[in-house]
Amino acid sequence: MRSIVVLALITAISLFGDSMLYVVLPIHWKDVGLISLIEVGILLSANRFIRLPLGPVIGWLYQKLSIRSGVLIAVCIAAVTTFLYGWVEGFYLWLLLRCVWGIAWSFLRLGAYFMILENSDSSNRGHFMGTYNGLYRLGSLVGMLVGSIGVEMFGIQVVASIFGLLALITLPAVYIFVPHVKGHQESKGEPIAKREIMKIPMLQGTLLTVFLVAMCLEGMLTATLSHLIEMRHQVNITFYEIVIGSATVAGALQAVRWGLGSFLSPWFGRLSDRKWGRRRLLIGLLGLAALLIAITNTEIPYGLWLLNILILLIVANLLSTIMDALASDITVGATRAFIMTLYVMMADVGASMGPLLGYVSEHFIGISMTYWISAAILVMLGLAWFISGRRGVGKDLSVQG
Repeated sequence: MRSIVVLALITAISLFGDSMLYVVLPIHWKDVGLISLIEVGILLSANRFIRLPLGPVIGWLYQKLSIRSGVLIAVCIAAVTTFLYGWVEGFYLWLLLRCVWGIAWSFLRLGAYFMILENSDSSNRGHFMGTYNGLYRLGSLVGMLVGSIGVEMFGIQVVASIFGLLALITLPAVYIFVPHVKGHQESKGEPIAKREIMKIPMLQGTLLTVFLVAMCLEGMLTATLSHLIEMRHQVNITFYEIVIGSATVAGALQAVRWGLGSFLSPWFGRLSDRKWGRRRLLIGLLGLAALLIAITNTEIPYGLWLLNILILLIVANLLSTIMDALASDITVGATRAFIMTLYVMMADVGASMGPLLGYVSEHFIGISMTYWISAAILVMLGLAWFISGRRGVGKDLSVQG
């Protein structure tokens, strides 16, 4: 458990720079040499797109490398790219940095999943996944809140330089606390046909769910949040002569989200390990997320509107924990590396399409209609899980069914 906690905190620090961009770029894109919000959408998607072809490669590399080696590579890349965020201008240089950062995140995420699978079973896997998710997202808290405030006060060069240095100084902790064990051991038993694995209904449902949820929430919602707030409340708030802009409001909401998530995710993961079960919790969360997205399009008081956004962000956190645990339940023996790599890839595809589709859709049909479509997608997902549960699909693959 200690290794999982330390790795989560290392991941958190490595995330500072990446998370900062989600609230800073949609507001300050002209300051870094970009020419449109569509370029912002591409940049916020690029790090995920690059992970699609690299996911299987990094999964294979973890058969040769220890988890410690993979994390060391990731932290070095994160430190360099984060530092350079403050010193480059123009779309193509930014695109290169975002792609390189994607390599770091693939090493971090797969390394963490393999470590958790090695140290958990069906009675505590949700708890361990929730603990990791809750702690590493503290990096998003710091990156979005401190990053947005810091950029508005001191500029992106200062903030990016500090965040890059902080990532670099975690290297001794990686060497001391992250185990020097193979990320994945090849099975000596009879190989299982990947084609047969892909026919498992529970796996198909989980992959489709993580793709669509990542697209609607982790991708589109996160990337468009500061822009949405700016459109909803175009007048800056002044507090004790300090101007609070849309980027700062978005950063504050995300910070509260990740702060609460560090407590709620482990608790919720433990809850899914017990009598409630992952399926029922998943259906409830999907329905709640759809309702909250729909409310963002209503003309309610600004304070209540922000509270609704905050609850939606927290629900997105909990969905991530449930889906990670669902995917882990399906992994058995020789299927472990293939299924978890495939799961991560589908999440990356969805999350990478979210920012790009969000801003392209906003350009052509408006952000309100974009959010209505997202709500409809989540409702249909919830109904699909409910119907499959009534038919007994997947109950043999998850203790919680």
